[in-house]
Amino acid sequence: MGKLSYSERLLVKKAIKGDTNALEKILQKNHEYIYKMAYIYIGNKEDALDIMQEATFQSLKSIHTLKEPSYFLTWFCTIMARQASKMINQKVKIRELQNIPEFEELKDPSLDKNQVIDVLQAVTSLEDKYRLVLQLFYYQELSVKEISDLLVMPIGSVKTNLKRGREALRKALGEDYYVR
Repeated sequence: MGKLSYSERLLVKKAIKGDTNALEKILQKNHEYIYKMAYIYIGNKEDALDIMQEATFQSLKSIHTLKEPSYFLTWFCTIMARQASKMINQKVKIRELQNIPEFEELKDPSLDKNQVIDVLQAVTSLEDKYRLVLQLFYYQELSVKEISDLLVMPIGSVKTNLKRGREALRKALGEDYYVR
């Protein structure tokens, strides 16, 4: 999880008090990190930018509720996760209505030698429900209970999605794939 510097925490404190310029500055300083997280949540550039925009709007309305400035990035990423969940649910409903095949062809992870890229490709090729739960568990370091509360999903479903997501990753990367 990204850490905030002292000056960034001061900006967050100003934002909590209503300074929208301070909020803009803190978001700009952490733009790269926030974009990476949004991309991991949703899996494509346009949707990632959309959830970042919506999360920014939501944060403007509710920044005053943030109690601890050092948790700003976690708080903001939680807002993005909720937006991603909404977007995923909308896409699922659209797919069902249009009867479009649910999955795209997997990208060949062997095209790149870099393990980070291999893992990112494998994660983004997963079903939305597995990708989101894995991202929250491993990248955001949320507990199963926290994920359950965030996504309004039974704990058993979260555990099942984690297990199936891991299995899908193992299958996509190969049984003997080693990630440091």
